[in-house]
Amino acid sequence: MQNKLKSGIYKYFRENFVLYLVMFICLIVGIVAGAITIKILNDTQKTSILTFFNSFFKVLENNDFNSTEVFKQSLWDNLKTIFIIWATGLIVIGVAVIPVILSIRGFALGFTVGFLVNEFGLKGFLFSLLVVLPQNLFIIPGIISISSAGVSFSINRIRRRKERLYRNNLISDIINYSFIVLLFAMLVIVGSIIEGYVSPIFMKFVTEIK
Repeated sequence: MQNKLKSGIYKYFRENFVLYLVMFICLIVGIVAGAITIKILNDTQKTSILTFFNSFFKVLENNDFNSTEVFKQSLWDNLKTIFIIWATGLIVIGVAVIPVILSIRGFALGFTVGFLVNEFGLKGFLFSLLVVLPQNLFIIPGIISISSAGVSFSINRIRRRKERLYRNNLISDIINYSFIVLLFAMLVIVGSIIEGYVSPIFMKFVTEIK
C-alpha cells in the first residue's frame, strides 16, 4: 500500500512537472516585479508604507498581538485563494486566471520582503527570514501545487470536452481534482498555523533590534 502511494505521488509529479515549472516561473515573475516596484515608489508612498510597518512593530513591542486572530485571518485569506483557484479551474478559465493569481501572490511577497530589506536593513532581513519565510515554506508549495492541478484540469477539459466518454466521467474527474486540491490545502493550513502561532515568537525578537 505504501509503495503504491509513493508510486502514485511520483507519477503525479512526473506527469505535471512542466505545469509545476510554469507555475513556479509565474511566482518568480511576480516576486521580481514586486521587488522592482519598490524602486519606483515616490516619497509619499514610501512614507505611508513606512508608517504602516512602524505602527505594526510598535504593536508587537507593546505585546498587543492576538495570535488566534492572525491565524484566522491568514487561514481565511489562503482559503479564499484556494477556492478561487479551484473554481476557475473547474470552469476552464483557470488556464488564464490561475497564473495571474499566482503572479499577484508572488508580487505581494516580493514587494513585502524587498521593502523590509530596503528600508529596515538588518532588521528587515531578519524579519523576512524569521517571520515571513517559515509559513511560506508550506504555503507557497501548497499554492503552486493547487495552481498546477487547476490549470491541468482546465487544459484537460478544453482538450476533451467533445469526447462522450470524458463527459460521462466528468463527475469522477471533478472529485479527483477536488481531492488533490484538498490534499495540498493541508500544506497551506499548516502554513497558516505557523503564521499565527510560531512566527510571532520570532516577531518579538526582531522588533527588539534597534
